[in-house]
Amino acid sequence: ATSAVREAHNGGDFIRKVMKDTKIRVRVITGEEEGRLIYLGVKHSMELPEGNTFIIDIGGGSVEILVVNPQRILFLKSLKLGAARLKQLFLQNGENPEKEIRRLEKHISGQLKNLIPHIKQLGFQHAIGTSGTLNNLAAMTYYAKNKGQETTPRNGSLEYSDMKELYQRLVHSSPEERMGMKGLDPLRNDLIVSGASVAIGFMKALRIEKLNLCDKAIREGMVYDYIARNRFKLKSEENIPDVRLRNVLRLASKCNYEKSHAEHCGKLAAQIFDQTLRLHKLGGMDRELLGYAALLHDIGYHISFSRHHHHAYYLIKNSRMNGFSDEEIDILALIARYHRRGTPKRSHAEWAALPKTARRRVAWLAGILRIADALDRSHFSVVESVEVKIKKKSIAFSLSAQNDAEYEIWDAKQKCDLFEKLSGRDLFFWLKEKSGVTRPKVLSPSWDRENLEKATPRIRVVK
Repeated sequence: ATSAVREAHNGGDFIRKVMKDTKIRVRVITGEEEGRLIYLGVKHSMELPEGNTFIIDIGGGSVEILVVNPQRILFLKSLKLGAARLKQLFLQNGENPEKEIRRLEKHISGQLKNLIPHIKQLGFQHAIGTSGTLNNLAAMTYYAKNKGQETTPRNGSLEYSDMKELYQRLVHSSPEERMGMKGLDPLRNDLIVSGASVAIGFMKALRIEKLNLCDKAIREGMVYDYIARNRFKLKSEENIPDVRLRNVLRLASKCNYEKSHAEHCGKLAAQIFDQTLRLHKLGGMDRELLGYAALLHDIGYHISFSRHHHHAYYLIKNSRMNGFSDEEIDILALIARYHRRGTPKRSHAEWAALPKTARRRVAWLAGILRIADALDRSHFSVVESVEVKIKKKSIAFSLSAQNDAEYEIWDAKQKCDLFEKLSGRDLFFWLKEKSGVTRPKVLSPSWDRENLEKATPRIRVVK
């Protein structure tokens, strides 16, 4: 799921309904991840020439632009200039089409004003376009020049001179007239004008005389990305001196855990733990167990997505992890068990069997992990850090995010019930700041105690 779902306030409700009705698990990705996958799709589908190449993909909600070379991405930006979005914002009325087009063109020009100089500074020798919109535009210009032809060439091109002529035809046409234009997919009839405005805007601003078209993009990029992620087995962690950490990582690796998500959850959980010390009054050993639980909380996916929290409990409980006492194994297993849906109840035999002090530790640590896991709901580290302010009747979670975080906030609100009950306070979540990302995300360093301390500095509790 891309722009529409990640920006919607009720995107989480939509994802939940899809899962309920179809049993399909939808993954929400960021605009920058869209761009990275587009790059992989293009790179593996056509030969990227030496030097810099400009890539543009016009989607429904967003436009991804990149400057790349055969080795890496040099610049990446996701803009809210998708064809469906612009059509809804500017081309709804139809009462004064010329005025609507002028407003649309002015908006696109304004969005590109600060971006174009940076792209020109990087420079590029080649330009590639992907997406159905650009391929439709290329097909329409081809048939306009080759009226007797019945099929378009695969991976054709879109020239600026032809695009200018086509654009004038499109902006002065009615939906009925566009239906008669050869090369236009009927399903794109209502979006082709706004999509063409974006295409002509970029080509004019960057003086692109010719866009080479690629019919491979994000879908193919997903396949190549999956192959790359699973090609090599995780390296052995035998060189880690800490026996407890070594055994946790060994179990996590056997279950094909998602390393970046698990580590980021640990980082957020540690931040919350450190800033709520006066509430839970737990110690350093509990902080360590919380970090281990963050690494292991999703290993139940190795068995099945459904009830994966129960599967995680079973895997941890029945693993042979040297260095842990039986009670610590029980605590780790129960934190993973309660990180997702249900909260601890006396009717749960495994919970009731623990001593009272251990039950309290599990409850608090699970409550913290539930929130940390929710704040990385999309698994793209959208929420970078958490600042907690404790008041008499409420607790405020101020989030620093690098992108749209509505989905994460939505899930945190669903999963803060245990923490609210334990603290006796209402929890509130809001964004402190947003900052755009213009380059691929670098994964966090390997998990070890030294890096964990660097990644999660202790933050003074604000009283």
